[in-house]
Amino acid sequence: MDFKTTQHNIRIGDRSYAILSVTNFDELYEQLLAKGLQHEEVADERIPYWAELWPSAVGLSEYLGANQNMLKGKTVLEIGGGLGLPALVAASLGAEVTATDYLQDAVDFSQKNAALNNVSNITFQTLDWRKPEGIAPFDILLASDVAYERRQFEPLLHAFKHLVKPGGLILLSEPNRYIAEPLIEELKRQGYELEKYNYDVEVREIKSKVSVYAITRSQ
Repeated sequence: MDFKTTQHNIRIGDRSYAILSVTNFDELYEQLLAKGLQHEEVADERIPYWAELWPSAVGLSEYLGANQNMLKGKTVLEIGGGLGLPALVAASLGAEVTATDYLQDAVDFSQKNAALNNVSNITFQTLDWRKPEGIAPFDILLASDVAYERRQFEPLLHAFKHLVKPGGLILLSEPNRYIAEPLIEELKRQGYELEKYNYDVEVREIKSKVSVYAITRSQ
């Protein structure tokens, strides 16, 4: 697949990160649809959302940069990581990071971005977080912009229980979509403790407001 790329220079704390993203998203989407409605990749909706740098990833990264002491020596898993900015930030601040996405192309780009920033303490792998059984839990889970469809909520709640240690931390970021509100309420109902932080971010000269939820997993 032919990827056309551009580089973003993102300032997080006292460090700048270079992130490659893909500019021909529409072409990639058309190539996917051309495979036909019955094709596995189309039926599974493997839309290349990973190819763009999203405001929620930047907002989550800013939270990490402002709370870097919490990362040192911790095991961190990023799910649905796309281009991998939060994973890169966490690793550069001393965490032991595993960067994952459902699609191999996303994992490959995340790995390219790690090399571009000379960050080596990251493990890369594909992961379907809808099937988390058998994966050893982590201290911290990073999830940016994964709560954009209601049907994802039950699998997300299931993943949170399996992928985070008791007493661990889930960092969920999203651009204040109303669709995510039931998920937040369900987390509260299930006994999770939530703290909300707001960030103003700018990506591709577009300003957005991003909420980062620090969610403590019950013991």
